[in-house]
Amino acid sequence: MKNFSIFLFTLIIAAVLMGGCNTEESPDNPVSGNDIKKLNKPSSELNKELALARSATAKFHDIETAENDENGYIDINVVVQNMGYHLLNANNWDAFDPGKPALLVYSKSPVTGKMRLVAVEYAVPSIGGPPEGFAGDDDVWEYDPDIDKWECHAWVWFNNPDGIFSKYNPRVHVNPADVNHP
Repeated sequence: MKNFSIFLFTLIIAAVLMGGCNTEESPDNPVSGNDIKKLNKPSSELNKELALARSATAKFHDIETAENDENGYIDINVVVQNMGYHLLNANNWDAFDPGKPALLVYSKSPVTGKMRLVAVEYAVPSIGGPPEGFAGDDDVWEYDPDIDKWECHAWVWFNNPDGIFSKYNPRVHVNPADVNHP
């Protein structure tokens, strides 16, 4: 009977902890193993690159930290529905490095109104076709003629049912009055 009680107690604690980790209000609702499995054949290299993107940007969950002068991210007033609010680091603008995204993408919590980091974005100059980017063939690069750059989103901090590299995330909503890009 004692073993059953310990087992039941352990099961209840695990359920509580797992339930708390998956809420939208979690400061970092990161990509799960299931999201990675949706990719064609995620390599260990891709997993390392995504982990690098997360570890390099973990300190920016607080938007004020990102906007601190020494970190170099500035609000560029780009707000896109199903994407979010963008902050740019011009030092990371012209090359792909998983640990140095050009943009951080935030979404406002519908419950608390607090900004939360949801994705990173890379922007690489247009020189021929799309850049190599992440390992494998799953990343999605789109050309933006307005800035003459290739862009790639990685939803490393907020689950995207359309895929980690999808441009838009149907779970991200912004105030329609804030939207200033199609």
